[in-house]
Amino acid sequence: MESWDLRGLENSIENARKTVEDTAYFIVTAKKRDDWKSHQPGVELIFYLAQIDYETKVLIHRLFESPRDRFVWEKYLALHLYEALEQAPKAIGKAIREMKKPNTASMADPDLYVKASRKFRESLKPIRNDKELMRALEIIRNGVAAHHFDKGNANMDPTISWMLTSATSNRTGKTPFTSQIAEYSMTTSRAIQDFSANIHS
Repeated sequence: MESWDLRGLENSIENARKTVEDTAYFIVTAKKRDDWKSHQPGVELIFYLAQIDYETKVLIHRLFESPRDRFVWEKYLALHLYEALEQAPKAIGKAIREMKKPNTASMADPDLYVKASRKFRESLKPIRNDKELMRALEIIRNGVAAHHFDKGNANMDPTISWMLTSATSNRTGKTPFTSQIAEYSMTTSRAIQDFSANIHS
């Protein structure tokens, strides 16, 4: 993990931002076309996945650049990772179902998306199978990042624990380069990039 290429990450952020912006502009223009409905499922999915990719890279970069503030950046990266793992497969499945509807003259090949979806899920399987990490992400989401209090107990124990863990990591010299959350986030980002490449192959 110490071999992270920060300069390469910065360049990839620029490319990811451009992809999100270009796709957003395309959607605004495409909505004016008569055949928009045929493009909508695939294009909106591409925008959503590109947005995940962009935000993931920005959060990882901020975590690496501000290690003493990992209490802030790592918890939001954890929240982002949890939501991506939960929602991205659902968004892909929804888009495929829309493409397959008899009344949708989709411009995209749903079979290509199905194959890419299988590879995408396979890439995420090691993360989803890491039950300890998934449970930790859920706790961070519900009691630290998405809500200021634990939803079940209405107390700040998870946030206090998160702060102490971050403080201990800083005090003992542990860097974000060893963060499992950062590593899994980049794995998810790569899976998204591969998905995009596979649907355009």
